[in-house]
Amino acid sequence: MSKSLNSHDASRFLDSLLRLTLDTQRFHIQTCFNVTVPPSWSIEERVLDEIHILYVKSGNVTYQVNEDPVKLAAGHLLFLSDGMAHSAYRDLKEPLSIIPIRFKINRYGSKHGRTFTSGPCYFSFLPRDAQKFRLLFETIHRHYCLPPSVRRDALCHASICLTLAEMSHELENIEQGRPVHHAVLQIKNHIDMNPADRTSVKELAARSGLSPKYCSQLFQQLFGTTIKEYQIKIRIEYARYLLEHTDQSVKEISFHLGYPDPFVFSKQYKTCTGAAPSRMLRKPLQR
Repeated sequence: MSKSLNSHDASRFLDSLLRLTLDTQRFHIQTCFNVTVPPSWSIEERVLDEIHILYVKSGNVTYQVNEDPVKLAAGHLLFLSDGMAHSAYRDLKEPLSIIPIRFKINRYGSKHGRTFTSGPCYFSFLPRDAQKFRLLFETIHRHYCLPPSVRRDALCHASICLTLAEMSHELENIEQGRPVHHAVLQIKNHIDMNPADRTSVKELAARSGLSPKYCSQLFQQLFGTTIKEYQIKIRIEYARYLLEHTDQSVKEISFHLGYPDPFVFSKQYKTCTGAAPSRMLRKPLQR
């Protein structure tokens, strides 16, 4: 019996596909197009042996899946497992541009693919950042169009993995009702790119046009940690990189990262990592 999956089940289903292929399996793309379809385009009812994913770039299309109409507009994604009966027709009011991809899972070097599904299933959703998924699907198509090679196979497999993982992550966030606020994403990007920066939460919030309290709440909802805790995490990760890959001393690194003295830095580093920074210093080369 086929069924429509909710966001939680769809996310878990995609994770199960990824676990399977991280062993000896790989995603093998059968067909992939980046196309604006003609007015006469339609799909008669069919059942595919492959998994089918679709991104709608523009226009409107309706898939009839398991006798349920699934209406898709620009930015929508559709997932159909193998064995899922479906048909489709387009809205003629505006051009329909889509990126449809069909793939199987098989052992490398084998032409005989298989899929993981225990029963036909499908789901569709509108991601909060449609542009991100458009780029992911376009990347798959770009890799698919490369000349045959092991590099092409690896890129196709990796881009399918990335897209399914991003879909799973997005579905989980939708299920949990996590908000998206681009100003908060910019704050995270600023911290990631400037690990030594000592800008206060109040100043970061002011740059984003939010109150410090509301900005902190949004950040915690999105990333599961406070802004200050995230700043410390990124700063300590950067410190570890400097300790392991440069000749700087603990004292030099502590001042570079804005600590008042090496003792404060060492205490925070040990609290976060469980080891003193002096233990992580790069050992000099033996001559």
